[in-house]
Amino acid sequence: MRGQIGLGFLLALAFGATAAFADGAGMPSPYLPALGSYIQFRYTDPSEGLDTWAIRRFKAMLDGGPADGLHYHVQFIYKTNLQSSTDDQIYLQDAYVVVPASNRLAFKIGQFVPPFGLERFEPDSALDLIDRTDLTNRMVVNGNLGKSFARDRGVEGDFGRGGLCLSLGLFQGEGANMDPRGNGPLGVVRASYGGKEKDSGTPWFCRAGLAASDRRDADMNLSSEMTGLSRKLTGRFAGRDSRLNAFAEGGWGKLRGQAEYFRAWLSPDRGGEIAAHGAYCQVAYLPVEQLILALRYEWFTPDVHEEKAPSLRQWDSSVTYDFRRVPLRLVADYLSPRGGGEAYTHTWRFQVQYVLLKGWRIGRWGA
Repeated sequence: MRGQIGLGFLLALAFGATAAFADGAGMPSPYLPALGSYIQFRYTDPSEGLDTWAIRRFKAMLDGGPADGLHYHVQFIYKTNLQSSTDDQIYLQDAYVVVPASNRLAFKIGQFVPPFGLERFEPDSALDLIDRTDLTNRMVVNGNLGKSFARDRGVEGDFGRGGLCLSLGLFQGEGANMDPRGNGPLGVVRASYGGKEKDSGTPWFCRAGLAASDRRDADMNLSSEMTGLSRKLTGRFAGRDSRLNAFAEGGWGKLRGQAEYFRAWLSPDRGGEIAAHGAYCQVAYLPVEQLILALRYEWFTPDVHEEKAPSLRQWDSSVTYDFRRVPLRLVADYLSPRGGGEAYTHTWRFQVQYVLLKGWRIGRWGA
């Protein structure tokens, strides 16, 4: 019942928000909310188990303020029939304000994704493949942490000059939407350098960087991140949690690709160190603007010290088509695991994505 009420609320927000405001003669204020919303329907056909239909994501976003000035962002998510602990309930994902201090420096305050990783910051509505890697979901800070959706509450400073980008953040460390357990604080830093060219010849871009995080855990459930290890240790982990991320991306004309490497050092108060690591590499080719052909390989080892810990290795291939005149995206994806003791199966996934609203300004001055 709660899920049905939540879905009805988001539908009302997506389709009826502007009905309460009359059109006025004046220009809309940039600080009044602009509403965006999209929905993803997914059909999953595994080689073992039952076929399923699901709402993979239904999101509603509110944005206000100029992009180069003080602005804010709020985002909600709803999903169902994914056999997830976050099914059938609305969750607040983002709620933050960006405060510029100068042309090169800005501060972000509120609830958002800490600056760790590359793929984690790519919108799920515009991925080259159907989903982010399992590796990213496991290894970014707060990745598979209950109901956090990789978010946390804190403050971040972002500095940019030329091709250099530097981010430094301090967070509560318990994960968004989670009960306080005495974890944290969480410190994160990321630096990258890159460039791009669009005006002449073949367009290209490139960027590479490093990120690191550190947190003191008092009672953290890491069992969904480090599957295959003892739940006595990962279910209520207490100790130091340090992580490293290296990434690179680039593109030339119709071809683009990216790669990431993650490593985590978990030093419990009692027992030996856990050292998990993994990487992925993907390429995408766009023969025409609307069509994306993509291929990816990823691997993950939950502990290099534990010989019996099952490692994950899998291929993922995907075909995506974006329609020109309607905001519709179709995706067909095939997942082929290559090892590990986990219940992974060869799986076909088909997804329909439709943008309900994009930048629909609510209200006008003089209304």
